[in-house]
Amino acid sequence: MSEKKENQGRGLSRRQFMGSAAAGLGAAGLALSLGTRAAQAATNETYVWLCAVTSVAFWIDGRKGLEAAGEALGVKTEFLGPAEYDAAQQLKILEELIVKRPSGIMIFPADQHALIDPMKRAMKAGIPVVCVNSDVADKSARYGFIGPDNKGVGMAGGEIAAKLLSGKGKVAIMTVPGIEVHESRTAGYKEAFAKYAGINIVDIVNDKSDPAYGVTVANGLIQAHPDLDMIVGTDATAGAAIARALKETGKAGKIKVVAMDRDDDMLPYVKDGTISATLAQRSTLEEWLATHYLYWLNHNTVPAFDDWRKVDAPQIPPYTDVGVTIVTKDNVDHYFHK
Repeated sequence: MSEKKENQGRGLSRRQFMGSAAAGLGAAGLALSLGTRAAQAATNETYVWLCAVTSVAFWIDGRKGLEAAGEALGVKTEFLGPAEYDAAQQLKILEELIVKRPSGIMIFPADQHALIDPMKRAMKAGIPVVCVNSDVADKSARYGFIGPDNKGVGMAGGEIAAKLLSGKGKVAIMTVPGIEVHESRTAGYKEAFAKYAGINIVDIVNDKSDPAYGVTVANGLIQAHPDLDMIVGTDATAGAAIARALKETGKAGKIKVVAMDRDDDMLPYVKDGTISATLAQRSTLEEWLATHYLYWLNHNTVPAFDDWRKVDAPQIPPYTDVGVTIVTKDNVDHYFHK
């Protein structure tokens, strides 16, 4: 066989190979250049988390997820919101954001109705919007929800509580009325307890998600119901507030507690058994996903359509349940922030 035929039999000649390699390198260079330009464009994008209340430690994990996602995507992130629960102030901040036109907004709504119209206006203006942790009443006011199934969280907490009570006892619930997330969790507890004839909810009180006020509220429950068997908390601040009140009144170990979330000031009370269990949200994952979802929408990243807006088919899940984990004294050491 001649050299020419041998080369043909093997496929590409040396000249052809070198030509194709050069073309490949050129294409790679072009792709790298385009990627660099895209990265440079992304650094000018800002994704905002508009929270209902910023003064509580609960948001540490969520901010960690937000900032990690921003770093991974090469975008800026910002955490905003009123220091205390204030629906009017949150609405004002949202109105200001729409004027500034950030690249995307994730919202934990202080009121499930008040933000609907401006959220729709933001979307109409081309700003993608998702809800995190708590939802709004009109689901068309956001492209998706990321968080736990809050009624399911309450039902899970209710089953844990029922087991701790052996199916009978008097229970009080500390919550934040008017906030969808807490209304849903309270509804879940009620539904779970309804299956046990021996469990009675004797009081439902507002702790305003305020650590100091929560201690006062918990003390009030202890005084008002001397035969109380358990206090349940649906928000991040309630657990530590209940535990402090129990310590102050000498009721620790006598009144059981099922709490919510994993704030560092609460976890020592889980470790010493004052709090029997707490349901920890996957908050880092929640905000990490939310930032990515907003980015996907902005960049049409999921290639289902040339432009999802033209067919009104946003390529993110309309509902993402990130779930919770159950924390007890057996596994609490893994949940302390380092």
